[in-house]
Amino acid sequence: MQGAGTQLSAPLLILFMITLLTPIAFEIAGVRLSPNRIFLLIVIFPYAARIISGQIGRFTAVDLLFVLHGVWIFIALIAVHGTNRIPFAAITAVELIGGYFVGRVLIRDITGYRLLFRIMMIALIVLLPFALVEAVTGKLIIPDLLRPVFQTPFRGDSAYGRMGLERVYVVFDHPILWGLFCSLTLANFIKMARGNLLKIGFGASLSIFTTMLSLSSAPLMACGLQLSMLAWGWIMRGRWKLLLILTVVGYVVIDLLSNRTPVTILIDTLTFNPGTGYTRIAIFDAGWAAVKGSPFFGIGFNDWPRPFWVTASVDNFWLLTAMRYGFVGVSFLVLALLSHFVLMARARITDPQALAIRIGHAIALAGISFTMVTVHVWGTMSVFVMFYIGAGAWMYAYAPQDGHDDITAQTEVAASGPLYSRFAPRPARAGSTQRSQTLSRRQGETTEQGRV
Repeated sequence: MQGAGTQLSAPLLILFMITLLTPIAFEIAGVRLSPNRIFLLIVIFPYAARIISGQIGRFTAVDLLFVLHGVWIFIALIAVHGTNRIPFAAITAVELIGGYFVGRVLIRDITGYRLLFRIMMIALIVLLPFALVEAVTGKLIIPDLLRPVFQTPFRGDSAYGRMGLERVYVVFDHPILWGLFCSLTLANFIKMARGNLLKIGFGASLSIFTTMLSLSSAPLMACGLQLSMLAWGWIMRGRWKLLLILTVVGYVVIDLLSNRTPVTILIDTLTFNPGTGYTRIAIFDAGWAAVKGSPFFGIGFNDWPRPFWVTASVDNFWLLTAMRYGFVGVSFLVLALLSHFVLMARARITDPQALAIRIGHAIALAGISFTMVTVHVWGTMSVFVMFYIGAGAWMYAYAPQDGHDDITAQTEVAASGPLYSRFAPRPARAGSTQRSQTLSRRQGETTEQGRV
């Protein structure tokens, strides 16, 4: 049964996803607006108030860091560009943190999270025919239909064809953004299938195929990382701390034994065009010099010193964030992401469905976070990444962190409220309690124990 919060939030969640996938924009008083930006402008202050006041579960460290990140963006842009750019600074801050607030408020339990990925599966199925036509013809079907009335995406020089096909935009500003959007579904579709091989095959195939249509190495690398981590979890029965230790040790060993950095090796072996990979390394060197030159407030949207042959495009989300808003701005965001992982790992969960969803959410987020070292995300895709972080906060925002209670599957009391809620359920009958305890013991023997 759906919780009351999910029932009330479902229409807004559907509306939010529609605004993400509607590729139109227009200008009012010099400010570029899109359906998604309008949605965020309407909800950001009431949603922020609900989060800060504790109405949507406890106010967490992740919430605080996102608030600080948004405030710092506003301050940094005013410091760099002056008070005449206040509207621009405000809309930028709203777009970069508003997505998190929406995910935090609209998804408050396992039911809402599953609804999100049902919506995403429907979206991929509906958009797939348009993507296939674009892959063959190179024509942007939906944006071209809307262009006579609105500003819409158009094919740029970087979207050249590969392997006899055209890279697809569908409804995003670049093929990479479409690919990353699709890739985020992979681990989630697999983990939500509850072991049903038919559902796993369909979900994984849909996710990987739609990602491949972008013909971009970064989204495909995100899929590869997710599949590798899923395989580790299956073979090693979790043991995620061991994987983290081995990853760090492997990075250090490669860095010490090779005359190239691990990032350089990764770009050389996993990109379609290694030449563009080395261009990205040159961009990183020049961009890092810009960060060190303006470490506090950053350089905003000003130009930055670089070799004449290096383009102005920075294919590294984390680096560009540091360049624009300084070390302080990017630190708030990185700490928010790390805190999200830590709080998820500490949340005591015994319900096997919630365990699977936690692992799928963490794997997909880890995959795209790593991939964003090699690409930048902007527009509605950057909103969606922040939204995705907020969409997973229910796993710890409503769960006790003192170690005395677990999130459990309480099917006997589902009618009394949401499965995971800040409201206590009605007391269960003695027989129900005994069955729940038996279920928990069996789960402990058969699941991955939630070792995130």
